[in-house]
Amino acid sequence: MKEQAGKDSVGCSEFQKCLTILHLMLDNEASEEEESYLHNHIEKCMVCFEQYQVEKQIRELLRTRMKKLEVPSDLANNIKTKISQLA
Repeated sequence: MKEQAGKDSVGCSEFQKCLTILHLMLDNEASEEEESYLHNHIEKCMVCFEQYQVEKQIRELLRTRMKKLEVPSDLANNIKTKISQLA
């Protein structure tokens, strides 16, 4: 495989580049060219494909576990009152 030549410590010479693009993709900030590059690369490189899967699963887990909860208005008002009393 071409990607195997010039391996670094993780087994892929393009690992850092792919990781950077992956983070951009997961944040919806990657260009079409970057996304295309990563998708083509992970079809050939198991190291980067596995990292892609791990990062994607972590983001999905965080998204499902983190909920935006509303603070009851009574509690919010009580906190505001106590803060203004301390000021």
